[in-house]
Amino acid sequence: MSVLETARAYRKIIETAVGSLSDSDALKAVTLFPKWKPGMELESGARVYYGEKLYRVKDGMGHTTQADWTPDVTVSLFDEVCETATGTVDDPIPYDGNMVLEAGKYYTQGDVKYLCTRDTVNAVYHALADLVGLYVEVAENV
Repeated sequence: MSVLETARAYRKIIETAVGSLSDSDALKAVTLFPKWKPGMELESGARVYYGEKLYRVKDGMGHTTQADWTPDVTVSLFDEVCETATGTVDDPIPYDGNMVLEAGKYYTQGDVKYLCTRDTVNAVYHALADLVGLYVEVAENV
């Protein structure tokens, strides 16, 4: 077996093994996950690496990837795997766009902390500052 064939065999073993990592540990080893590309068959719950971030296929949303359905824009199929924050005033959730906001939880963006006043139900893309009065209110400057 050539060195390249051996490396490919080990890569498959690594990709299988990282599937059992917790999200917290997975975020420390994002590049060990399969890199997203068109034509991949993904099962519900599979995690893939795309644009230096880790994404998980939503429950019940297994599919074959398509070039125009990248994880960063297809929120109906993927969730970004992030460090878990509780959403309390002392542990607000970092907002990076493309997120569902939950009423009663705190979010941060830039140097501002926001309190969500109404569930968005669907992911929103706008800056939180643009959602003041609709879904959030300014809680404090950080």
